[in-house]
Amino acid sequence: MGFRHPLRGSMGMKTTRLASSMAEIAERCPFEPLTSESRYVIIADLRMGDGGKKDEAVIARKALFAVLGRWYLPRGYTLVLNGDVEDLRGFWLKDILAAWPQMYALFDAFAENGRLHKIVGDRDLGLLRLGSHPYKLTHGLRLTGETNSLLVLHGHQVSPPYAGRNYLSDYLQNWFGSAKGSKRENPDDGRRERVKMEKRLHRAARRLGVVAIQGHTRRPLFESLTNRDASRAEAELLLGVDDTPGVLSGDREGVSPWLFSPGRVVGARGLRFLELDGDSIRQVLWGRTEGRRTERRRPNPPHIASQVASPQFLEGTPFARFEARSAQLHDLFARVNLFNAGDQR
Repeated sequence: MGFRHPLRGSMGMKTTRLASSMAEIAERCPFEPLTSESRYVIIADLRMGDGGKKDEAVIARKALFAVLGRWYLPRGYTLVLNGDVEDLRGFWLKDILAAWPQMYALFDAFAENGRLHKIVGDRDLGLLRLGSHPYKLTHGLRLTGETNSLLVLHGHQVSPPYAGRNYLSDYLQNWFGSAKGSKRENPDDGRRERVKMEKRLHRAARRLGVVAIQGHTRRPLFESLTNRDASRAEAELLLGVDDTPGVLSGDREGVSPWLFSPGRVVGARGLRFLELDGDSIRQVLWGRTEGRRTERRRPNPPHIASQVASPQFLEGTPFARFEARSAQLHDLFARVNLFNAGDQR
């Protein structure tokens, strides 16, 4: 399934360059067909460290092992690691490998059956400099339906120093050729900057005619809206208020279907995933259901509680799965085609 040329139409220079970079990634990255049997679970920004106090993923170690190993692996899901799996900005790779042997054994179990995709982000891009790596490293994954595609990429291509470069040639050649460049580090952007990045990703995906799944901004997005924005939109719809908030493209036709993100996998209220299961795409939360932490770390935060379905419990553990949001892919792609037709007029 093809996509539109990124230079057609009216876009700002930054968005045009981003669309060109995304198009190159889409053309060169692995692709797999979406069928009724497809099952993918997408996580981003695990940021594994040395297992110490500064390792932000340690707090969810047990939950990650249980959920990935006892739920998704035996159910035949393909695991898509959407960038920043290792935090090479803060830790040496040898220390990360030593601290997380069980996690890598779990990755091996997915990979043995051809069910692992490892996409690089800005914090683990240095893995490409290694002479060998146990897993194939890519810049994206393209999942193709009959009429449309989903493009999974980390999304750091929207941020300096990556923005404005032909990503797979110009940027890699310059960045990896410079030791100083390899140490370049930008602090995590604030909320306003993240929204700007999401808008550019949204516009670039729309220009290409693909649905993008990113992780770089670390905010959960479902059809271009944050959880809070979506709940507000639903409340205003029920109240008859014609002022849908948070639509990144500025369209008034409803929620625009161009951008999704699982958010950072280790969230304040539990684990966050995106699932593709047959013809459905779902935002899923995993949280505790037992013990003292139940009330303090509820897996169904109030601003999406109205959409959270009944939990599914992982037997023998205190963890449960909640479906926060879902959409049918054929409906999603139908809206994409509707927007595409309007854009081409």
